[in-house]
Amino acid sequence: MKASFSRLIVLMCFLSFSCPLVAQDKPAAIKDSSLISQKTKDSLHLKDTSSVKKDTAKKVVTADDEDSTTPTPSHLQVSVTYQSNNVNNGRKDSSVIPLVTPEISYVFKSGFEIDLEVGYNVHEPSPQVNQYTLDGSYTFNPGNYSGTVTLSGFVYSKQSASTTSEEKGSLEYSNSYTFPFIQPSVSFTWTFGNHLPDYQVSPALQHQFSIGNLNITPTVTMNAATQNAYNSYYENRRFTVPRNDGKPPLGPGITITGEVLNASKFQILDYEPSCPVSYTGGNWTFSFTPTYALPVNPADIKATITTNNVARSYTYKEKLPNTFYWSVEVLYAF
Repeated sequence: MKASFSRLIVLMCFLSFSCPLVAQDKPAAIKDSSLISQKTKDSLHLKDTSSVKKDTAKKVVTADDEDSTTPTPSHLQVSVTYQSNNVNNGRKDSSVIPLVTPEISYVFKSGFEIDLEVGYNVHEPSPQVNQYTLDGSYTFNPGNYSGTVTLSGFVYSKQSASTTSEEKGSLEYSNSYTFPFIQPSVSFTWTFGNHLPDYQVSPALQHQFSIGNLNITPTVTMNAATQNAYNSYYENRRFTVPRNDGKPPLGPGITITGEVLNASKFQILDYEPSCPVSYTGGNWTFSFTPTYALPVNPADIKATITTNNVARSYTYKEKLPNTFYWSVEVLYAF
């Protein structure tokens, strides 16, 4: 397994840096193809549904080759996404956080786009707002190259247990290049909040198979980043935010804080094979994205437990099981 991952990294680096890179195909006429926004994440996208992000929100555009020279007119689009669990770079909360995320977007024919979304945690007794996200992006497509610059702002609920809940915003540049047989891409992300900034690099390889209006895109992504926001999550939310039983994780009278040691270290965090499937009919687009996250390099966590003003600390290595999660999106473009 380690040998195969090493070969994958070498291949990604060679393809990603030997040519200009992109995250999107050429735009198509609106009646034939819709823009699909996915969050990273990561999740990615969904970034917090990852994607909805960050995790980190990543955008994927599908298009018919025969209409690729037709400019997309300015238009409004709305979508609703369901993600089975909130996973970012292979990391997740101790509680499952399924998210329903409605989004409204306005896409300008010049390449600018504005998106507003609200993520609801439906694992609670009643749906609770997990986060608000507002972002603006600009996409350009010279030839087979495509680039997208995205500036995002996040407002998380104080009761959110998402691993990205300490983030306030991000600036991302995604680019890729389309070859006949494969599309290499790489995204660079700077994330900020009430913590030291984080830096992330996410190279990926994908190839799209089209059968009429059905597109199937096997993809493999590697995420490497620092973990300062993750450290803030451990300090402020991991052990203190009530889960869906309404009680603190350790019960009354006990406080606990956590610290991710060496959080500023830049390292590979996970590998994510996925296979987005989308179908476009008229102004409607339906998509399904299964993702399998294989996290690596678990963090050393320093936990401090205070009971009756007596504190004791110990260090342990976090457990990072592989995680399968999926998302379903329905989009309508006006």
